Amino acid sequence: MAPIPLPDSLRPFLEKREPVMPTAGDGDGHLDSAMISSWKPSGDADRYRAYQAKTVAPYVGRSLLDVSAQTGEVSARLVELLGAKLERLVLTDQIQGWVERLQRRFREAEVLRLNLPGRPDIAPVDTVLLVNVLGHLTDDVAAVKALAKVIVPGGRLIVWEAGYPKLFSAFDREEAGRRLRYTPQDLAGTLRRAGLNVEFSRPVNLLGGLFNRVMVGRTTGYADPRLVRLYDRLVVPLSRPFDRLPLRFGQNVFAVATVAPAE
Repeated sequence: MAPIPLPDSLRPFLEKREPVMPTAGDGDGHLDSAMISSWKPSGDADRYRAYQAKTVAPYVGRSLLDVSAQTGEVSARLVELLGAKLERLVLTDQIQGWVERLQRRFREAEVLRLNLPGRPDIAPVDTVLLVNVLGHLTDDVAAVKALAKVIVPGGRLIVWEAGYPKLFSAFDREEAGRRLRYTPQDLAGTLRRAGLNVEFSRPVNLLGGLFNRVMVGRTTGYADPRLVRLYDRLVVPLSRPFDRLPLRFGQNVFAVATVAPAE
């Protein structure tokens, strides 16, 4: 049987493109240092990154430290969303190539190199953001403890992480360089052991988790870009409303914790 021809309106949506990382977000995946200078966003995860930023934005204060920011995609959207409310932005990465790109992209921000679990040499901030960072580290508690020291009393640490061990795949291990995926309970435990008070730790992105279980777990290399585009244009918008429900599963875990107020 001959294949069903695609309508012309769908051809640009599904046509083959350069390989891209599935739901590639800051700190999620690695790139050869030699390729950093020529890196450019593919546009295949715009809705996902906007989803991350809109979820995080209500918890960001006047000063923000984005740790292992890599491309700076989430921070760029937070700058747009928060406007003048965000008075100070600090970005770090452990790779000098990304640091240099961040310096060129964020002319008004403080940008420095930082290897976790090191403590950044900066004036205190009221918010620290970790997007897909902790799951790559061998000592996540030590990293959180170090970062908590630059958060003002009562300030927040925001974490967005890959969720649920049952979703761990060859892609996580071989392409993303991820060590583990968290349950909400696991992530909350890490934050508490680091001495923080957990406001909440909950699953988000239900449909993304189901999509990940069916599709991404079957690949050991870069995802088919057509699937990435399908995920970003269809799955992400449909999944966001479910975050208002008391979910028990999702592609990601979202947590907010606070440093104890000064006595």
